[in-house]
Amino acid sequence: MATRRRNASSSDKTKTKVWGSLTSILWSVFRENSDEEHHLHFSKLRAACNALDLFPSTSQVHEMLMCAIEYGSPCKPDHITFGEFCVLVAELQSYYNINPKAPVPHSLIKVRSESNLPRRKRRESLAHFQVFLGGSCNPTSWRSEIAIPYFKDHGITFYNPQVQHWKPELMELEAQAKQMADFLFFVIDTKTRAISSMIEVAYLVATQRQVVVIMCEYKEPNIEIDGQRLSDSEMLDLVKGRLILTDLVERNSIPIFSDIHKALKCTQKILTHSMQVQDLKLQDGAQPVRHGHLKLGRALLELREAFNSVDNSVLGYLTHKDVCLAYKSCTGEDLDSRWLKQRRKTQDEFVYEEFCAIVTEHKHQAQTPSFLQKLYSHILQPFKWLISKFSPPEPVEEDYPEDEIRDVYLGGSAGDIQWRSDVIIPTLRKHGLSFVDPAVHDWDQKLIPIHVALRENCRLLFYVITCDRRSLGSMCEAGYYIGKGCRMVMCIQKIPKDAVIDNDKLSEQSVKDYNRGRDYLCDLASREGVPLFEDIQEAANCVISLLTEQPSSCS
Repeated sequence: MATRRRNASSSDKTKTKVWGSLTSILWSVFRENSDEEHHLHFSKLRAACNALDLFPSTSQVHEMLMCAIEYGSPCKPDHITFGEFCVLVAELQSYYNINPKAPVPHSLIKVRSESNLPRRKRRESLAHFQVFLGGSCNPTSWRSEIAIPYFKDHGITFYNPQVQHWKPELMELEAQAKQMADFLFFVIDTKTRAISSMIEVAYLVATQRQVVVIMCEYKEPNIEIDGQRLSDSEMLDLVKGRLILTDLVERNSIPIFSDIHKALKCTQKILTHSMQVQDLKLQDGAQPVRHGHLKLGRALLELREAFNSVDNSVLGYLTHKDVCLAYKSCTGEDLDSRWLKQRRKTQDEFVYEEFCAIVTEHKHQAQTPSFLQKLYSHILQPFKWLISKFSPPEPVEEDYPEDEIRDVYLGGSAGDIQWRSDVIIPTLRKHGLSFVDPAVHDWDQKLIPIHVALRENCRLLFYVITCDRRSLGSMCEAGYYIGKGCRMVMCIQKIPKDAVIDNDKLSEQSVKDYNRGRDYLCDLASREGVPLFEDIQEAANCVISLLTEQPSSCS
């Protein structure tokens, strides 16, 4: 049977993919984006989802791929099969139908929804700029050569913080212009490290400001900044920081641009039509993201477990009867064996990919209401509204199960200074406090959603930025959660002159850049009332005080 199917014609292969109207549509989209072997590369997964009006984030795309690999995909590396595509698309669509709200971090102590309004009202006399031009500065020329001419041509007011002769008096004006602007236009380029700008974007997005983000791609293998070629170690740190920032931005349904010209056109449109950045669509030149906070892959796990448990002889396929049992195992519902036999009268061996497509199609058909059901629903709608009007509201479930919540998230640097194992973990254990240590795993882009879920399951976020690591990604995370208004304790150490990180001797300019980012993060923490330390032990004592309600050592 397996041999006959391997040598089957393309029309026969199509029959094994399509089980009804839904899988027919999915197969058409999949085939358009897949290779000759009918495998879909992860770089085209986003486009395939977009064709179905689904808009996953960058992290979700990598999460989909990781789930397929972890759950025993028969596909080649960095690809997924049609069956896996069906399950992942159906899972994402089911979430869209529910329209779930993003879970609230358990460490949240401030509500940010209208945080900027009071300050704006106090400064109504200040000149109003529609756009603040933030991001990379010297030696870049994107403001003068591209953005400013465009805004002038379209009558859009702007504030440019990059001036030829800077004076200290301009600091207050720049801060006020940033607060008053309708939109913040940030370019993260490849000619500068843009450390402070990246932290600032993370912070502003968390405070629910309207931010247009342009992140230029590292297209050349050898990147130079200030006339010096970046080492492989620093490139990894910069790429990691950008991936983390991308995830933080897209979690808030804000698209990220790689082309400044498209970003300028979109900025003009949202100003002209009083839109939000989150409302931009593909036809506008943006890459939309919807529900970027969702974790995906649970459905794929359940199907793989159901298939494997029924296929206890490890044959690699299920019979008609087995398919019905496996379907019931993962859905709790019965699959009509007649439905299956009507579609494949002569076939009695179904591989995992076919099982995925069968489950996707049958669940879709079972959930699609008939004409009479639609009619009854329309007639009963007014009565349902009246019942809901006078019925008590249903209790709201917690965002996270209580048994999954931990006391402290140990975020920050992972270098030669073993602050986790030497200082904070023994102290936490002494006081019976639980924690999450992300450093137990090697960093991987596919793990970003998992780390976010672990982080937001904690009552307090403890970030230590040590002097022996660049820590760009950790600083972006810390800036974001400061902006969110979470309960935090921070320890920030400056990088010394002539520092060596990963066998790389840092240049004078790079030390200034990374320390400027640390200074900006310190300023954010101070303004938002986050306890801030240079000594790790003192910071650890503050963590214990906050969690055990002991006399405060957080001053």
